[in-house]
Amino acid sequence: MNKWDAMEKILLTINNNKLYISAIIAIIGIIIYQIIKRTINRILERDKKRNKLDKKGRTVVKLFTNITKYVIIAIVGVIILQIYGVNVNSLVAGLGLVSVVVGLAIQDPLKDIITGVNIIADDYFSLGDVIKVDDVEGKVVQLGVRTTKIKDVANGNILVLANRNISKVLKISEELYIDIPLSYEDKTEKIAKILNKVCTNIQKLEDVFDAKYLGIGSFADSAINYKLQINCRPETKITIRRNVYNMVKQELDKNGISIPYPQLTIHNH
Repeated sequence: MNKWDAMEKILLTINNNKLYISAIIAIIGIIIYQIIKRTINRILERDKKRNKLDKKGRTVVKLFTNITKYVIIAIVGVIILQIYGVNVNSLVAGLGLVSVVVGLAIQDPLKDIITGVNIIADDYFSLGDVIKVDDVEGKVVQLGVRTTKIKDVANGNILVLANRNISKVLKISEELYIDIPLSYEDKTEKIAKILNKVCTNIQKLEDVFDAKYLGIGSFADSAINYKLQINCRPETKITIRRNVYNMVKQELDKNGISIPYPQLTIHNH
């Protein structure tokens, strides 16, 4: 085939109506998906301001958007095949051994999808929840039909997990407990007054919902552990803990109270 024959073949292909129709069908599919996606995003933004949808509701809506994308792709693909004269029913029926191979190949993606649906249906966790998977503690920033993305609260790294690999999850609560070790010599009433004042200041911190002094938590070898309970956004616990320690230390310094440390007593005989 010379270059002129090749050029003629290309021109015939371009002039083929089937190519134009296929392109139009694909564009229509893209437009429909974009309209659905933008409509859903608008609804989410509106309901976020009005606090109508909870975390689970937003997660279900996002999952519906992902499923819609794959459904539109499948429909467009079938229509284009039919435009080119491919009998889809005969194609599916005649796959034979190939269908078995493909079935084995899609086992893992299918497990991801099934697990993703179960996560939402059983309320394992939702978008915005802070969870711990293995050694990673992070905020769920995306929950799709195949993968879950978690933003590590310690360093901001994004962990991408295949849904099928999520078998055990610890959902982090809003409650943060902090022990303040202080000397046995310090008066309990004085410590209670100081820590109650600290809790009042803690309540003013951003992302803190409540803070209270619980009393004595335990007796240690070199100190009494006084316990504070703070309710805050789970993803801010590291920052809140650091701020609380700083506030406690400053208030103790003002009152001339030091934090004890382990001491070793040596007796000479």
